Amino acid sequence: MRRLKFLFVFVLCFFSFNVLAQGTDGSNYGNTNVKVFERTESNKWGVNKHWTIDSNNLGNVKKTPYVDSSRKVYDFAEILTDSEESVIKKSIDDFIEKTNIDMVFLSINRPYNKDSENEAYAADFYDYNDFGIDFDNYSGILLLRNDFSYNRYYDIYTFGDAQLYFDQNRYDNILDGIYDSFVGKDYLEGIDYFISKCSYYYDKGYAPKFKNAYITGDGYIKFNYSFPFMPCLLGAGLITLITMLILVKKNKMVRKATNASEYLSKDSIKYTEHVDQFVNSHTTHYTVSSSSGGSHGGSSGGGHSCGGGRHG
Repeated sequence: MRRLKFLFVFVLCFFSFNVLAQGTDGSNYGNTNVKVFERTESNKWGVNKHWTIDSNNLGNVKKTPYVDSSRKVYDFAEILTDSEESVIKKSIDDFIEKTNIDMVFLSINRPYNKDSENEAYAADFYDYNDFGIDFDNYSGILLLRNDFSYNRYYDIYTFGDAQLYFDQNRYDNILDGIYDSFVGKDYLEGIDYFISKCSYYYDKGYAPKFKNAYITGDGYIKFNYSFPFMPCLLGAGLITLITMLILVKKNKMVRKATNASEYLSKDSIKYTEHVDQFVNSHTTHYTVSSSSGGSHGGSSGGGHSCGGGRHG
């Protein structure tokens, strides 16, 4: 009887451990150093930002790991050593202190069918935790590594004012620059390059295409357009005046015609045969990636941008 009780308790404990260790999205959290808290209605589902939480996105909130936002390094895929995490954390802290822009590294091992699934996961992870909460418009940068063995993937996601520092060219330079390191699993080298380039572009200022842009309260990029009304008005008036003078002058030189024949010259009329001939048809198709450039909306309703991602 004692053996049966012991076996029952052992099985129950084993089952409970696996339930706690397994995230609701299938990611394994229990075997990492990352502590995941419970989201409940009493703690506002762990969301302290101004997003509206309702039936449309509550499911996404519950599936998103609730973490301590001060850690900055969340190695759920266990691709870093403890010492590497410490080095990366120090570099990220230095970047944040310099720029007032938050920074996060997130690794997962999660199956996916479309790149947009990685984007949705990264955006929810940032939006539904306290990242960027101390900075204007929740500004921050997140580097995601999905170590899913069948199709490894990584991308950069920017939030708030951080979006204005990165156009597609800058995203590409960073993503291409860390490709060899990530493929070779030298993550410390790759992440160090990522942080240093982000700092470099911060020093250079807003990307050229965003010089006249700003971020809305919901995190979307908008542009300030100043239309030169007075110069355009004066220019249009001057052109109209010149045109009218020319027409008036021409009108005084024209003699009125009294017969219809005066309008036509017999030698000017020629009749030719016209044939419509269908030669060929050619259609060009192209696809514009929806995963890069501009602001995209996450399930929170907030905007973010990303680099388009790389596989490898």
